[in-house]
Amino acid sequence: MVYSTYSVLFLTIYFSFIITLILVCFVLPDSHPLSHFVNTSLPKYLLRPFSPYLRSKIYNVYDYIVNKPNPIMQIIYCAIVTSAYYTMIKYGYPLIDETNTNHYPNRKVRIPSYHKTLGYIVFALCYYTFYLSSFTSAGNLTAETVSTYSNYSYDNVLYVSRICKTTKFRKVPRSKYDRTTERQIPRFDHFCVWINNAVGEENYRFFGLFIGVHMGMLGYGFWASLMCIRWVCERDSLWSSKYYSVSGGEPIDASWKVVLKYLGYHELPLCGLVILAGAMGFVMAGFVAFHLYIAARGMTTNEFFKWRDVKAWHARAKKRYENAKPEERGPKFDISKAEYEMVGVERDVGCVSVGSSEALNDDADAKDDDEVDENLVQDPGPLPKNIYDRGIWENLGEVIWPRSLREKKEGQGGGQSGENAASSTKKKKTKKKKKN
Repeated sequence: MVYSTYSVLFLTIYFSFIITLILVCFVLPDSHPLSHFVNTSLPKYLLRPFSPYLRSKIYNVYDYIVNKPNPIMQIIYCAIVTSAYYTMIKYGYPLIDETNTNHYPNRKVRIPSYHKTLGYIVFALCYYTFYLSSFTSAGNLTAETVSTYSNYSYDNVLYVSRICKTTKFRKVPRSKYDRTTERQIPRFDHFCVWINNAVGEENYRFFGLFIGVHMGMLGYGFWASLMCIRWVCERDSLWSSKYYSVSGGEPIDASWKVVLKYLGYHELPLCGLVILAGAMGFVMAGFVAFHLYIAARGMTTNEFFKWRDVKAWHARAKKRYENAKPEERGPKFDISKAEYEMVGVERDVGCVSVGSSEALNDDADAKDDDEVDENLVQDPGPLPKNIYDRGIWENLGEVIWPRSLREKKEGQGGGQSGENAASSTKKKKTKKKKKN
């Protein structure tokens, strides 16, 4: 009874943690009380018993793991995946073999033996996509490569034409300086600690493949380990057996609580795989759905959170204009005259958290035109549109085949630059016309 109570308590805490992680990372804004509690209040409370010296050391270790390039999380990833697969080989594969023997002619559960081979393939795919996403560059913006990555227009909402304070050259639309790798990343998405790499224009497709394969692996592992447990239940007739307590007494009929308690004691590794694959599969499915959504809408993770700030700014500005007196109202805000991004402060975007950002400048509506009285409240107008959203299929096409790689391929054609190659093609066409 005590064992069962602890199991229920563990599962409740585990799934509560997973749900909280999803809410804080993808749903709730930074200003929400739950986000503030998880990101600020809880760490301070947990570190309160330690001395200031130990607290600073713990913060330094955390900062190194999360905000500095290092292979720690990559090692942890390899340990988790390898140990999980080893558990399946040691405890699951013998059960798969049992379902394919003639010792149990009346069996209802049968797991075809080809799933063992399929398991090897899935395991290899996990490591292959991990390798691709870890060691493929996201792209590196320098003064020499600006022309290669300048493939988008400034929208005067998230990006304006200005000199980057860090790199000292003009900031390319949709790029961001990643303080972890200390590079300007084109079409920056986020920095992922699990692959120890920035995710950007030239490796986002491999990152998408990485999380997609792992979502499939977790779903497949959940099904396979659950089928193995089903076979144990049938082989040992767990649902029709009588159970006896260690302390003695009358036999107990089978029930969900009794059977789960028995499996948790005798088949703990497989039960652990079911819990791990089920919970993490749920998280990974949400992560994949999020990235499919933003990719289809022509956004990156960095831009998704920026647009959330823009919408909050627009709602505040609209409300302030509606509450203003007629004599306090100014002309409509002209985005085309904006001289800086509406998002005043860059965020540090990671795969497990989003750095805090100052609110949008609420005075932006009074600074786009020198002739406008700063005391007037301007109408923000309609919510700005995302000019990078060119339709689902074209957006996904830019992920699979980035614009910068197209430029590089055109530039390498015949040893000519893109413009020279295009001009030579036109000359060939005009020559053919003359011959005809």
